Amino acid sequence: MKTQSSASLTEPVYDHILNLILNMELKPGDRIPEVTIAQELGVSRTPVRNALKQLENEGLVVIYPNRFVQVATYDDEMIQNLGIMRIAVDSMAVRLAIFRGSNEDFHRLRTLAEKCCIIDENAGRLERIRNDYLFHLQLSIIARNPVLEKYQSQFLRQMEVMLSYRFVEAMTASVTHLMIADAIEAWDEELAVKPTATHLAEFYHLKENFPFLLKNTHLL
Repeated sequence: MKTQSSASLTEPVYDHILNLILNMELKPGDRIPEVTIAQELGVSRTPVRNALKQLENEGLVVIYPNRFVQVATYDDEMIQNLGIMRIAVDSMAVRLAIFRGSNEDFHRLRTLAEKCCIIDENAGRLERIRNDYLFHLQLSIIARNPVLEKYQSQFLRQMEVMLSYRFVEAMTASVTHLMIADAIEAWDEELAVKPTATHLAEFYHLKENFPFLLKNTHLL
């Protein structure tokens, strides 16, 4: 691996560290063993540091300069703040998807929604989390707004990591995905936005403390 450039090595190192986090080999608050990772992968510390910087930009690790790097932690307030932002971003993604999406886009989204149902019944925790991630990411891709897609990708990655250690059963999520896909295919904005906002508010436990988030969902 050392014969490759540091830039080309950053992505596989990033994937390796991310998988360590998602598989709970590195838990929230754990220090990341940079030297050990470099040795195990047969690379210098430069691609490891580049990968850690990328993970920091996504809110997944915290870098303390000249000291250490640790996996980010998510307290209840942080999780609720993430949920509030996701309601705003996902609701806009749904509206833009209806406005800009094609029938081919909608078919791809429905395929992902149906796949979530199958996976919910038969797959493990990480695969279920991953496919929920892919469904919501596809919404932002169909929206064709690079700024929205960038922030949505970051929010979803944080959610993916958060769920890896605070996993909750999300069987109803697959049903909600199908409802959203149906409404988008019918070009019905309000019918698509409402289950999106409601599902996220319930998932992030926002309904009691932030009831206004579900009022006038047609305005989201």
